[in-house]
Amino acid sequence: MTCNASVLLLKRLCLMLFFVVSPSFLLADEAQVKDWVGLTVNDLSVIRQLIVNSHPGAIDSKNESFADWVERGYLEASQLARRVNSRKDSQAVLNFYIAGFKDGHVGQSQPDKGSSSWAGFILDMRGQRFVVKHVAKNWPVPLPPMDSEVISCDNKSVREKLESEISPYVDRRLSLQSTWLHLAQKLTVDDASYPVLARDLSKSCLVALPNGVRQNFTLLWQEDSGQLEAFLHQPQPPQTLKNLRGGRYWIHVSNFMPSAAENASLDKMLDVVKRLNDANLVVLDTRGNRGGNSLVGAEILSALLGSQLVKSLDESSRAYAMWRVSPFALSTLNRALTTMDSDYGKNSEAYKFVFSLTKSMEVALHGKKDWLRQPSTSSVDQEGARSVNAQGFKGKLALVTDSFCASACLDFADVVLAVPGVVHLGLPTSADTLYIDIGAQTLPSGAQFWLPLKVWRGRARGNNQSYDPQFVFDGDINDTAAVQKWVLDTL
Repeated sequence: MTCNASVLLLKRLCLMLFFVVSPSFLLADEAQVKDWVGLTVNDLSVIRQLIVNSHPGAIDSKNESFADWVERGYLEASQLARRVNSRKDSQAVLNFYIAGFKDGHVGQSQPDKGSSSWAGFILDMRGQRFVVKHVAKNWPVPLPPMDSEVISCDNKSVREKLESEISPYVDRRLSLQSTWLHLAQKLTVDDASYPVLARDLSKSCLVALPNGVRQNFTLLWQEDSGQLEAFLHQPQPPQTLKNLRGGRYWIHVSNFMPSAAENASLDKMLDVVKRLNDANLVVLDTRGNRGGNSLVGAEILSALLGSQLVKSLDESSRAYAMWRVSPFALSTLNRALTTMDSDYGKNSEAYKFVFSLTKSMEVALHGKKDWLRQPSTSSVDQEGARSVNAQGFKGKLALVTDSFCASACLDFADVVLAVPGVVHLGLPTSADTLYIDIGAQTLPSGAQFWLPLKVWRGRARGNNQSYDPQFVFDGDINDTAAVQKWVLDTL
């Protein structure tokens, strides 16, 4: 996640926040580790201490449930840790503790996750129905055909199994439609990234075939041989502009973490976007966008709508950010400052902004303050921005989202949906807490743990609030041709 120095900072501070892992620190060897319980307890202790000392939620008087889970969740996870016998078990216990915070910016990753297994088919959620989306080739037992509806497994409804068995280890935000969409995939997948402690894999499922006939299917679980990754992978369309003719344009706003080469392509796309003022319709398609640098979205919107309008929409918010003062935050900012110097130089606005914030953090830490207010700045400044458009597009505007839109993607949606007359289509987005901007540290096991360092105050979008579209797509959201046809027909 990097900041672009050609645009003055920033509503969201964009930093390279991950700590560098020392080459001499090796991942715990599965074959040599005998005390998995002790290693898991040590990891839990480090996570808890980092959250207590550095996460804004731990001292947020407006979020008492967070502080409650810090201790209650730690005790529950520590009890589960007694049952750990492997890296997979250990990862499951860490995820159990982390999921209880209901904060998408708190997480962990294992360098060696092992292999996933599955039952030969994967579910999607269409409305309130759980339907078969992908089916393996050459599976040893019969599989339910595509578009079949799975009613229950082992005499439990799909919803019950997801809520009671899988959600506690993956995502507990069950009020979000996007959470159910993601959990649905896990019913027939034992995902190495989200293991469930001592999971009892389903043995059979009752399925309603496309013709309405109900049939029981016996499940056979096998280790993935290469098919599963392609099915679980969320496609990311290239960030391009397409002329659909008739004054209609489709912009894939799919990548807010562009490489140097992708940034060059973005520059070319922005030049074209600035000339769409007389277009009849522009569709902003965020499918595949999982966040990153909010400035990329701000530049695209400035090129399309005009920087004055985008800036007015941005500045109309009364939101401001407060950093939790901590040594961890200071060390994170210092590392970010080194990155800014290397990438952009000491004369860049990005470096100056982070330098000032770092010095303020030092003073606040020395003064034993709890909070540091981040200077209020706009994501958009027309002087020096590469995406200036003096006039701006005035035609019909539409936004397409999928269930993975979070973080900087939601920042983008905040501004787009504030434009009068915009039409929102697709799937409900994911959601963020009010806590953002992450730092990371290596755990005793070698896993990476990350957590947010600041909190929004006065943000119009609420805590863990999604955006639900006016028109919901009842099909494969990754099928671009189908989505485009549906959007154009709907509009």
